Formats: sequence, structure tokens, C-alpha cells
Amino acid sequence: MKPITKNELTSAHTQQMSAYYLELERLLDRIERSTLYYQILNVDRSASLDSLKLAYQQLIATLFPPYKISAGISEQMLSRAGRAFERASRAFAVLALATKRAEYDGALMSRPAEPPSPQTLPGVEADKTKWQPKKTSSSGGNRRRGERFKLALPVQLTGYTRRNGKWQEMAETIDVSRSGITLRLCHRVQHGNVLYVTLPMPEKLRVHNYAAPSYNTYALVRRVERIRDGAREVGLEFLGEHPPTGYLEKPWALYRTKPWTGVDRRRKPRQNRAEVISIEYFNEAMQLIAKGNARTEDISPAGLRVLVREAPMEFELARVASLARGFESFATLCNRFLGKDGFERLSLEFIDSEWPI
Repeated sequence: MKPITKNELTSAHTQQMSAYYLELERLLDRIERSTLYYQILNVDRSASLDSLKLAYQQLIATLFPPYKISAGISEQMLSRAGRAFERASRAFAVLALATKRAEYDGALMSRPAEPPSPQTLPGVEADKTKWQPKKTSSSGGNRRRGERFKLALPVQLTGYTRRNGKWQEMAETIDVSRSGITLRLCHRVQHGNVLYVTLPMPEKLRVHNYAAPSYNTYALVRRVERIRDGAREVGLEFLGEHPPTGYLEKPWALYRTKPWTGVDRRRKPRQNRAEVISIEYFNEAMQLIAKGNARTEDISPAGLRVLVREAPMEFELARVASLARGFESFATLCNRFLGKDGFERLSLEFIDSEWPI
């Protein structure tokens, strides 16, 4: 079999790029000429929710391809892609919600002669009183500062790593609130990272950008669950329109967070208990990068909080061991903060075993 030459590979890559640019140009042109949400997503008026999701996912896949072929896109086209994303996200947010879609369809039916633009449709931007998201919980055990709602919204995330620079990923929220969101993310992030978030947030849950089609905010990574099916469940806390001090100089930096002082909502209660344990820290390649001893402050079967003198800024997993208890388990980092005494605290969730209480 004749080997493929470098020139043939270059030619194939050039053809692939040309085909992608042509597809992207056609998509941008269609979205820019569309006046109705159905036209933006290229679906029929009778499209099911699954069809809407598929159409939106395909549109996003073209706007933000997962491969590096988009590296050579011009700034002008990137700007057009950003505007197209905002329009598509607004269309999806309306059509994917039954009450909003009914209002939108009703407005279309009332004006058959001249289809109105999405910005002027009654019930889409002007009337905000009828939107009622489904609450996840309103029990007294919820320790969040604001109610969270089960709402799947498309979200674009932008982050940075020291080694590879800027990255972007499209995801979908699990729940949302005025103070933050939960989502599943394929990119590796750490507790304390700051991300730039863009999503079609309902106005009732916004604290700025009320009239903008998309809600843009900086967000702090407050919680990172272990990997499931190739993705991590990540909790983000909104910071506002402006980045924290030092972000523009080092956008990959980690920011320390404060401990939670509200109501405890853990599934398994923790007991105040001081015990000496050993901790080993591993990177993403499961290489040991540091180890040492620590003292527990509270413990539950599912996890613990420990006081440490110094932990690596970047680690993927920790292995916790207690000789006295005959216990050993890998754990993920859920939170880290500095106490008033200047020592760092790590909140860890066990993966393999439960602590013997």
C-alpha cells in the first residue's frame, strides 16, 4: 500500500478547511437573514423538543467545531459566529420552553401578513410575568443563597490554561439560579478557576444585562465532581460583568474561596473529629506529585474536611489513608479555602470506600 505523502495530507487538510468555511458561511448567512426563531434553527413549526435539541446541537457544532480547523478563522467571522450563537441561543431558549413557545406561536398567528421580528414579538421580550421555571427544591435544607431551577440552557464557556492558552466548550446547564449554575463539562477545570460564561438566561434570574439577548458573566468554579461518562459535574458561582483583580494578567490563575457559613445540606451529616491521616496527591495522568500528613476537622462516611500545611495547587485526585482505621480511598476535591489561622482546608469526597464510622 502506497504511503500518504506530506503534500497529500496538506491538500486534504486544505480541502477540509475550505469545506468547513463554506459550510460556516452558509450557516451565518442563513441565520443573519432569518426573521423567525424556526428559521434560525431551520426547523418546522411542528418540530418536537428532540428535533429542536438536535438542530441546535448541529448548529453549535458548526459554529464551534471540536477540532482545531477553526484556528484560522478571521476575527470578522468569529464576531459573526458570536452574534449567530446569541440569536440561536435565544431562539432555542424560547422554543424549548412550552409556555414561551405557545406565546411565540400565538404572536405569529395574530400577524399572518407580515411576520414580526423576534425582538418585537409579544411574550418573548416584553412580557416576563408568565415564565415559571420548575423549582428543584424549596425545603429548608437547601443551603444555597438563591433558589435553583431545573432548566437546561445552552451555555458557552471560555477558560484558560497556563500551558495551552484559551479554550472554549459548549455545554448545557443542569440547574440555574441568580447566583450560579451547575453543568456537565468535558474540559478539566479546577476549584478556583474563573470562566467566562454566555447563556440565554431568563431575565428574572439576571442581575445585569437585562435587555441583552445573552447573559454574559464571569464565574468561579466552586465545585467539581468526579468524572462520569467523560464529563465532570461543575458548580459555578457568578462573579459579575467584570473579572476579578489579576484575571486579565493571569486568566489561568486559581482564586481562593471562602468557606460556606449557611445551612448544611449534606446528604450524610459530618461529625467534628480530629484524626491524623496521610494524603497523596495525583495529577491527571495519575502520577504522584506530593504527599504529606493532615488533620481532619470533620468526617462523614462520604467525605471529610482536613487541615493541611500546603497542598499542590493543581491535583486531580487525592488518596486518603488512616492506619488507625485501616482505611484507604481515593477522593475528589470539592472545596478549598484558607482558614483564619492561615492554614488551608480541603473538602474531599471519597470515591472508593466509606469512612468507618
